[in-house]
Amino acid sequence: MKQCYLRILMIALITLGSVFIPQLSKAEQVGLDPKLQKIVSRVHEAYEKIDDLKAQFVQTVEIMDFNTPYVSKGTLFIKKGKMLWDYVEPSHQQIFVDGGGFLYYVPDHKQVIRSKVGGRSDAHLPLKLLAGRAELEQDFEISYEIEAPLPGEPIRLRLIPKKKMGLIKIVITLVRVPNIEGLMIDQVVLHEENGNISTSAFEEIEINHGLDDALFVFTVPDGIEVLDAP
Repeated sequence: MKQCYLRILMIALITLGSVFIPQLSKAEQVGLDPKLQKIVSRVHEAYEKIDDLKAQFVQTVEIMDFNTPYVSKGTLFIKKGKMLWDYVEPSHQQIFVDGGGFLYYVPDHKQVIRSKVGGRSDAHLPLKLLAGRAELEQDFEISYEIEAPLPGEPIRLRLIPKKKMGLIKIVITLVRVPNIEGLMIDQVVLHEENGNISTSAFEEIEINHGLDDALFVFTVPDGIEVLDAP
């Protein structure tokens, strides 16, 4: 459960562009390569134009010493600092994220896992970043995963944690989006210290279609146990 919880938090952190990208845009203050600074600026500019976003996702987890990867699918909704992951395969699950915390609802288990931003432990780093309470450049080394991509090719950036959080590195893939004239996150790959590799890929992206705020509000159903994460 701990690894699953960490994985979900980190994917949420990287994908929640409306919070993550403004932190990343401060990279120019720490002496990054000028070309990388330009890429970061283009990502920031793209997400500035997005009020809401809907996308289909496929998450694949390659587990160390297992031949068959674990695959899950669903729909991702984002609206200015809020997020909902609505899983439909292999089972129904919902993940709600905002700047103040995180809810992980598993109907089959009749449980909700709840976490709030707080404390100074490394376990709370993802939520601090989501809430804008940490500086990305203080916690990650940012560089190219593949140097000098050719024109038209996806751009891959590598984030290496400076603190221990169960990850060796995070790789994000950026693609060009003509209708908003910028770069957007197309894929997130987590390389975990235990050898597992988790990939989240996004497709059928819809931008600024006016998502309802009520979509991001979760009310605990009767008979559901609420567990507070440490």
